[in-house]
Amino acid sequence: MEKKLDFFYIGDSYGGNQDWCLDHMMQLGGCAAITACDSALYFALHHGKTSLYKGDLEKPDQDEYLYFTEEMKEYLHPRWCGIDKPEIYVEGFTCFLEDKGEKVTMTILPGTADEGEAEERIKEQIEKDLPVPILILNHEDPAMEDYVWHWFLLIGYRYDGENVLAEEGRFQVQTLTYSEAKWVDFRSLWNTGREAKGGIILYSL
Repeated sequence: MEKKLDFFYIGDSYGGNQDWCLDHMMQLGGCAAITACDSALYFALHHGKTSLYKGDLEKPDQDEYLYFTEEMKEYLHPRWCGIDKPEIYVEGFTCFLEDKGEKVTMTILPGTADEGEAEERIKEQIEKDLPVPILILNHEDPAMEDYVWHWFLLIGYRYDGENVLAEEGRFQVQTLTYSEAKWVDFRSLWNTGREAKGGIILYSL
């Protein structure tokens, strides 16, 4: 069982990339804004919300996307502690959407939620053709260092065993950040082993 979103390319790049940003502070702490940019562009491409992106939807290019990140920065700007709470993301992205005359409901599933519940919500979102923003804060597993104190998207799910009910049928998610998609064991990603938790955002169009 596997489901992946039909995600977009910007030139040869899979989705946007924080390293492109014109502002050095965005390169360091613009992950929430990039996550929102990629979400908005996806909504424009696949859900008819074309008012969200001023650039060419037929062939998104890097220059237009960079101007988009500058626009989104006004709503989700880098700050000293980062955008370290899902509520900040929801507030900023909601303001952007309202200014564009669009409404997208966002519900927070906190990082303290049960792993099984998070798995079900992620599957539901992907099946509805919606990306899933996720915030991971500190993590005890060195293998997860690329996701520490970071916003990114989940754009697919699968089970790594033939029998999804078997113990070896582990739930995996496809992460997308810095234009790179990877399959990651969700149990390892979600259970950070640290007290400070992030969470996921559930979109409803």
